[in-house]
Amino acid sequence: MIFTIIQLISIFLVPIFIIKYNKFIITKWLGTIGTAYFLGILVALLVYGLQIIGIDIVPNADIGEIGSHLAISIAIPLLMFSANLKEARKLSKTVLKSFLSLIVSAVAVSSITFYLYGRTIEFGAELSGMAVGLYTGGTPNLNAIGNIFQLGSTVIGVANLSDMIIGAIFYMFLLLLCKPLLLKFLRPSDKDVYLKEESNVVNTEDIDINEFKITKKLINRFLLAFGIALTGAGLGILLWIIMGSVEGRMTDLLVPVMMITVTVLGIVMSFNEKIRETKGMNVLGQYFILVFSFALASSLDFTKMQGLFGNILVLYGVITVGVFVVHVVISKFMNIDADCTIVTLTAGVYGPAFVPAITKQIKNDDLTIPGLIIGSLGYAIGTFLGVILALLFLL
Repeated sequence: MIFTIIQLISIFLVPIFIIKYNKFIITKWLGTIGTAYFLGILVALLVYGLQIIGIDIVPNADIGEIGSHLAISIAIPLLMFSANLKEARKLSKTVLKSFLSLIVSAVAVSSITFYLYGRTIEFGAELSGMAVGLYTGGTPNLNAIGNIFQLGSTVIGVANLSDMIIGAIFYMFLLLLCKPLLLKFLRPSDKDVYLKEESNVVNTEDIDINEFKITKKLINRFLLAFGIALTGAGLGILLWIIMGSVEGRMTDLLVPVMMITVTVLGIVMSFNEKIRETKGMNVLGQYFILVFSFALASSLDFTKMQGLFGNILVLYGVITVGVFVVHVVISKFMNIDADCTIVTLTAGVYGPAFVPAITKQIKNDDLTIPGLIIGSLGYAIGTFLGVILALLFLL
């Protein structure tokens, strides 16, 4: 009972410290989400070590599962509320073609990898679909897809761990080696135009806790996100009743319907300027993503990971390298410059938060805003692409 209380408190308290100290060296290196997973994995490893030496501590699996479902169902609409998708009309043909190249690359490579390798491993279809969501949108899309297919905390947690390891290595490649390498194959940026008109888009994932204030508007946005999650859950229950109220199958419908509902309504609400421009939603949305990440990672059961980690690591490693190679090849045929290729890849694979660091490194600030817009578009479509592909794989 005491451990359960500690577990519950830590799930909601640790993310506050991560946000507060987001400039700390570990957080700057891993990112806030990566840090949440890292700390959660340390907790899971500690529990596993204590169990080995005979101390019987068992985390409450229900807290991890329910907490993660609830947190991400609130986080997704909050993050979507901030997405200024209207700004996509300002993107130049070059940027849009590069984003299309990334989507085609993610779908093609994930499909080929699934049929060559993914279908030989457990949950290969779902994990391959999650990869599409991950590489066109980001971590929230991967987690949403995993929840839609009811994979369970261990599988989703291992998928995130694999992505964290591969992503850290690949990000260093993007920062240090990618541009010099691509300039051997792709043309340099030669005063390319990436925006047809000026845009005032800002990085909604730039967390500044000192500017965060709880206001009446922010509380209303939280209640709206919570209400959307409840609406999705209600629709899931209604669908379960319509389909015969099969005992033990309610959550099989409730969770997927809820995830799709919060994504769709979050996108719809983002077109309302008053909702979109509410200050603090990015911090609140990130907080619930961190709650989800820490709850998931801390509930990992290492006794169930045998073989699973290696298989997923190989799957995601192959897809990551494959997406990069195919994206570069398509960019060559489309005559897209090296800088645009790198930034759209970053926006898709990592999300908007990592774009400014890349544009600074490649010395092309003109791509910062287009990269942020592409990242928001990826969040909007990534879940749907991944779900559709996973369903095709399961046929």
